[in-house]
Amino acid sequence: MRRFLDTFLYEDGAFLVDEVLRLDADERAIVARMDTLRPLPMSALQRTSENHPAHVSAAELLQATGSLGCMHAWFFYGCRWDEGWAGFGNRIHRADFKELAHLGPPLELASRETRSRVGKERIVLRYEFRFTQQGRLVYAGDQTAMFVKSRNLAAASAAHAGKLDAD
Repeated sequence: MRRFLDTFLYEDGAFLVDEVLRLDADERAIVARMDTLRPLPMSALQRTSENHPAHVSAAELLQATGSLGCMHAWFFYGCRWDEGWAGFGNRIHRADFKELAHLGPPLELASRETRSRVGKERIVLRYEFRFTQQGRLVYAGDQTAMFVKSRNLAAASAAHAGKLDAD
């Protein structure tokens, strides 16, 4: 886990998994825990009231799906960030925010792969996410991410931006 964190695509504060409870390679499933009292940048900026209580923001719940998705790629497919792999969420098929995820009790984060396409330098994974808090479902999602190896995406983005500027 140390190598994963040391080379992860984001700094530590953006990795929203605090404890891995289960990694199941056969089922392609992960169960983890997120501490909702940890520093959460969007939640910290909330203006709260009795009508808008403090909660884990939707942006942070979606960021947690990215953390889990990257764990799938790393642990189940060998995508190593320091060996040229990078990952990007590319489609949210469904995102259901069922209840507020309150600050205080931890969240249990569950992810399971529902589809995969695996190539030598590109892996596409579709996931089902279910996040619960004190036994209540707070988030259910269906999302796809793509992991690519040794692609100079910065140069491709710059070329695309230059083309847009020329238009």
